[in-house]
Amino acid sequence: MKFGHVFKERLKNEGFPPDWVESAISYSQLKKCINRLTHELATVGLDAATLSKLLKHVEDYNASTEARDSDEEPPFEYILSEEPAPAPDGATDSRNRRIPFHPKLLFYVNETTGELLNARLDAETRKHLQRLAVETGMTHLRVFEEPDEESISIISADSTNDASTLNGTGKRRPGYRTVEVPLTSDSEFFATLAKELSGLEELQEREERRMHTRIEELGKQIAHLTDPSHRQNRKLLAAWRQIFQVYIESGIFFGTTETDHAPHDADKATERFQEFANKIATMGLVKKFKKPENLRALNAFMAINREILQGLRFGEINHIAMLKILKKFDKQTSLNVKATFPQAITFPEFSSHLAKVVCAEVNSNILSHIPQLDDYSCPMCMDIKWRPVKLRCGHVFCIRCLIVMQTNKQDNCPLCRERTVVDANSENLDLELADFLKKWFPDEVKAKQKYNELMAGVDQYGEVYQDRCAVM
Repeated sequence: MKFGHVFKERLKNEGFPPDWVESAISYSQLKKCINRLTHELATVGLDAATLSKLLKHVEDYNASTEARDSDEEPPFEYILSEEPAPAPDGATDSRNRRIPFHPKLLFYVNETTGELLNARLDAETRKHLQRLAVETGMTHLRVFEEPDEESISIISADSTNDASTLNGTGKRRPGYRTVEVPLTSDSEFFATLAKELSGLEELQEREERRMHTRIEELGKQIAHLTDPSHRQNRKLLAAWRQIFQVYIESGIFFGTTETDHAPHDADKATERFQEFANKIATMGLVKKFKKPENLRALNAFMAINREILQGLRFGEINHIAMLKILKKFDKQTSLNVKATFPQAITFPEFSSHLAKVVCAEVNSNILSHIPQLDDYSCPMCMDIKWRPVKLRCGHVFCIRCLIVMQTNKQDNCPLCRERTVVDANSENLDLELADFLKKWFPDEVKAKQKYNELMAGVDQYGEVYQDRCAVM
C-alpha cells in the first residue's frame, strides 16, 4: 500500500484531534506540486534523466582530487534558500526560525571564455541549456557550442551586466554569469512544507500550554487526596505511592538504565505503558480506590499518559511523511534535496519534545507530591531511616546503623570519609525528618521500629532471643 494512503488512513483512524489533523503535512498536495514541477522542468528540456546526469557530474567533480585541490565550484546548484530572515525585535525564541524558501536552479558560465563552469556535458545537454538561455529570455547570455572545441560558449547581449553572481551561500563568483531555470512549483512545494512545519511548531506550543494546565490541576488534586494530615487519606497513601513507584520503574517514555537511556519511540512507549497498567491492576492497587475522587484522579493520570503516546505517534508519522515526500521530490526531479533540506530547516520535535516537557511536568507537579521511599533510605541498610541521625558532615543514617558503626570502631563517615561517626550522639537526631517520615511512611516506620527492637534484643541476649520471640 502506498504511503500516501497509509498516512491518510492513520490520520483518520487513530483518534487524533481535528486540529492536529488540520496541522498535519499535506502529503497529497505536495505530491501535486512535484508533478507540476516535473512538467515545468520537462518543458525546458530538463527532465529527471538530464538533471540526474548533471547531478552525477557535480558529485563526481566534488569527489575528484582536482576539486579538493582547487577553489573552483561546480557548474550546477539547486539552492533552497537565502539567509534566514532576521528575528523580530526583542524575540528570544530558542527554537529554529523558519527559513523563507526561495529555491533556484542555477547554472554558471564563464563570462570571458563562455565555458560552463568546470563541466563536460554531452551535446544533448548543451542543446538544452542553449535553448533555455535563448528561448526563455531569462538571461542576456546566448549559449552556443564552439565548432572546434568541446565547450560551451556565450555571447553577452548586455555588456553592462554585473560580471559576478551570488551562489547559495552568499559568496560571489567573479567573472561568471548565471543561467537560472524559471520554476514556480518548487517554490510552492517548499513554501507549503515550511508553513506546515511552522504549524506543527505552533501546535506543539499550544499542546504544551494545555497539558501544563491539566497537569497542574491534577497535581493539586492528588496533593489533596494524599495529604496525610487528613485521616481518610492515610489508607490510600501507600497505594498511590506504589502506583507512582511502578510508573517510575517502568521508564515508559525514557530509558533509565545504562543499556536503555534514550527516548522511546511510540511503539516501545506504548508497550511500556501497557505493562505499567497491567502491573498495577495485577497488584490490586486500582481496586483499592473505592471513592470516586481517587478513581477520577487515577483515570486523569492515565489519560495524560495516553495523550503523550498520541503525540509521539502523531509526530513520528509526520516526520516520516516529510522524509517520504522529499524522497519522492528527488526521485521525480533528481534535484537531490533530501540530504540538504533537513540541514536547512529542522523538523519540529513534536513527539519527543512534547513527551519530554510533559513528563517533566508530571514529575514536578504530580509525582513530587508523594515522597518515594528510595529518597529516604539509609545508605547502609537500604531501609527507611528510622530515628534518623544527621552527622556533622551532613550525611544521614538510621540510628541502628550508626550504633553498629560506632560499636565496630568505624569512626569515619562511609560516604565522605570525614571523621564524624565517632562524635555523633543524641543531639544529632534529626527530629524534623523523623516526624516527616512518620507522617508520610507510617507503615514503614512501624515495621522498622519493630525490627530495631528485635535486633536490639539479639544484640543483648544473642540469637536465641530472636528464636524465642518467634515462638512467643
